[in-house]
Amino acid sequence: MEPIPAPPLRAVIDGVMNAKRANITRGIRAAETRPNDFANELQRTLTGVALEYTSREHAEGLLDQYWTDNRSATYIGATSAVASVREVIIGSGYHAAVYAATRVLAGKPRPLVLERSNRVGGVFATHANPSFYLNSRNRPGGLGQPGELDGSLNYIPGAPIQPAHISGREYQTNADMALAIRFTLAQYADVIPGITVTGYERNSLIVTGEGLTNATLNGSILAARVIDARGLGDPNAADKADGVKVMTFPQFAYHMAANPWPRRGLNRVAVIGDGDSARTAVEALLGIGPETPMGAAALDFVQRVDWYALTLPATCERWRGTQRSRYQAIGNFLRADKLGAVRLRIINSDANFVATPIGAIVEGRVYDMAIAATGSTSTVIPGTGRGELYDGGSGQPLARSIVPGRVLSIGPLANLPYSTQETRDNIPAIAANKTAMWRLGPRTTQLAATLPDPVPVSVPGPFPPPTSRERLIVPAPTAIFATKGE
Repeated sequence: MEPIPAPPLRAVIDGVMNAKRANITRGIRAAETRPNDFANELQRTLTGVALEYTSREHAEGLLDQYWTDNRSATYIGATSAVASVREVIIGSGYHAAVYAATRVLAGKPRPLVLERSNRVGGVFATHANPSFYLNSRNRPGGLGQPGELDGSLNYIPGAPIQPAHISGREYQTNADMALAIRFTLAQYADVIPGITVTGYERNSLIVTGEGLTNATLNGSILAARVIDARGLGDPNAADKADGVKVMTFPQFAYHMAANPWPRRGLNRVAVIGDGDSARTAVEALLGIGPETPMGAAALDFVQRVDWYALTLPATCERWRGTQRSRYQAIGNFLRADKLGAVRLRIINSDANFVATPIGAIVEGRVYDMAIAATGSTSTVIPGTGRGELYDGGSGQPLARSIVPGRVLSIGPLANLPYSTQETRDNIPAIAANKTAMWRLGPRTTQLAATLPDPVPVSVPGPFPPPTSRERLIVPAPTAIFATKGE
């Protein structure tokens, strides 16, 4: 049966088709010449939208506008009778999309997604423009493990369009994955951006909206079950970053994607950390990351990057012999060029850093900027604890049960252990695999497909108006209380 576009996707498709801009439908028309290469008309149309830059840019704006314009209606609808059986997902990233798609395709109600940012899509959706490459190769197909040629590691089960439909790059950008996630949520979930969840109380979620205006709509959102999909958490260096001279990795990713001349004034830069985020930051600074807005070497050129990392090899030869193929190009910059200049130096030490008006000071050295890619920590919502591992009879943990039957955490947040088979396959040898999408995506899919229907919430009647914009409490089982902002 042909899938019917949900209202958000219908608005996107109609908006692109009716736009008065040159070539905006060129991708859609091109995709229509290959009708047998797509699973259905919706996939074909969305692929055409994604492959043409003009229509893709327009679609991104239309989708943001739809979620913004319909926040109040979606919010009010969450207080209706459907709320008594509805699942609420915290976070709008990859695992939220996987869970929502699997759940709806299994015949369950559309979940409600609460996203604290005004831009939906999780960590990949820093900006509509790209700022870093993914770590897994771009492959068609289904879910797969590393080394499987027929398995796509960047795959969203049930999505109306897969990341592999969006570009032909060997390694896709964060913006490619974000678009696939956003289209999936548009098809299978109701989304409200600008909602921050801060606590549970009496088996209930308490939601606050920060930076509210006088036009705030206050009320209560019931949830029969809550799925906590907040991802990796917040940057560890957030309290030391000023967003100008010292940036966390998300701040830097946004800076590279959103700013004209993003490398302007950056001659000497420090990167702190030895994980994949640090690697992609180094790529961006050296010019081997995704193309940036108005980036031109003749105008702005990073002459030197000092990379403070405890575990990384400091020579080109050692780098080539120990690092994954995805990052081999970085090693070229560890040796002198024909003019004798070395643009990248790895300093094997911890780094103390501070932001000052004149620049970032790292281990006594002054830099134009420092990027603190020192990892993230998930915030534990007060009253929850870590929870117990939940396997649902599958034999391997799929989530953590925070409140039995009511609240579960999924994805990186759940900190799920490696399975016996993963250990045999030496998957733990690469630290980044702990939170890899290809590893945790199938678990989220299995959870969504097998989780029993939640126990309906008993609605006690009209809720009293909230008394505070910061803390709203109503005596109802597993209720989500929200303050809605413009």
